[in-house]
Amino acid sequence: MKHLRAATAALITLAVPAFAGEEENKVIAVRALVEMFDAQNIGLVDELYHPDYIQHSPSIADGREGIRAGVTLMKENGIKPQREIARVLAQGDLVGIQARVSFGEDKAIVGDIFRFEDGQIIEHWDTTQTEVPQSETANGNSMIDGGGDMDKYVSTMDLARNTMNAVRFFDTGIAGDVNTLKELFGAEYIQHNPMVPNGIEPIFGFFKDSDGTLGNVTVHQTISDGDLTMALVEYADWGNAVIEIVRHDEEGKIVEHWDIVQKIPTEEEFAHENGMF
Repeated sequence: MKHLRAATAALITLAVPAFAGEEENKVIAVRALVEMFDAQNIGLVDELYHPDYIQHSPSIADGREGIRAGVTLMKENGIKPQREIARVLAQGDLVGIQARVSFGEDKAIVGDIFRFEDGQIIEHWDTTQTEVPQSETANGNSMIDGGGDMDKYVSTMDLARNTMNAVRFFDTGIAGDVNTLKELFGAEYIQHNPMVPNGIEPIFGFFKDSDGTLGNVTVHQTISDGDLTMALVEYADWGNAVIEIVRHDEEGKIVEHWDIVQKIPTEEEFAHENGMF
């Protein structure tokens, strides 16, 4: 288990004052998705992306040229994405975005995380999951609706607490440690994973036979903004890369959850050598 190392690193990061360019980075990240990718304006690549850009999205080649080639291929094949952005989080040099992306009749939920350097995007991670219609989810919620207030003032110390609680939830709670879950859950628990009902009892039921020792869980990038925390999590035993998002109550307890689950491709399926993490 690696949650203590990840949580400690997050706490150290959050001990410094807020990053001055966070709002500007949000604007650039949204422009990269909407104005460049969706509108297929490759003329913006050099403006928005760093010369040393690192790509982790499995199907897009590395560097600025990989982006240009990927967008050009979509354009040539008449693929025109339509994006509905639900949440934009920023902390330090990271920005996270959750959105619904439509390709004609096909819809997917996409999570993107961008790292910035010198006012440009220098690194990118994402996960994508086919959307389950709200009428078919186990909880009656869509995979993208719900709460979250990124404009809410949360002190630096409370952001650190929220990050540590979220990391424990992903790394230990979802690994089947019911005692950790009981400690971290708030009075309500709204679920957006389409296969899981609302409330905490279904979670406890799922782990009733667990020994709490699911291994090979690594929490990578984390972003806490307002009452939300987003993280890229590697569940190696399940072969999944997941962008997880949770909403915290005033005490930092977890009261709402979204996830975007993608199977980790084989090495041969990657368009680059960077992996998803």
